[in-house]
Amino acid sequence: MKWVIIEELLSGMVLVKLVANTAELPVYGVGAELDNSMIDRLQQLRLNAVYVTGDARDTTEITLVELEAELERRFRQVLQDPLQALIFRHIRDHLQATYGIQE
Repeated sequence: MKWVIIEELLSGMVLVKLVANTAELPVYGVGAELDNSMIDRLQQLRLNAVYVTGDARDTTEITLVELEAELERRFRQVLQDPLQALIFRHIRDHLQATYGIQE
């Protein structure tokens, strides 16, 4: 089971958790095999990511630790600025929410 961001989904991946809309109504059930129209629908729902089986589009397999290290390197010289520090924290939180969930 992988937590995959919507932009990296591929046709043929299979949902391993129910996908619901903002009203908590089911949109796609467990075991649904994704096709391009379903992926478009998930993007319209403005979901960040879903749980699937199958290979994601990004084969570089960059880990969360590597992503956070790169983020810290890029912000190192500007973190003393409160606005830049806020941006850094929000990006880091997004990375952790998107890539950090593993079961």
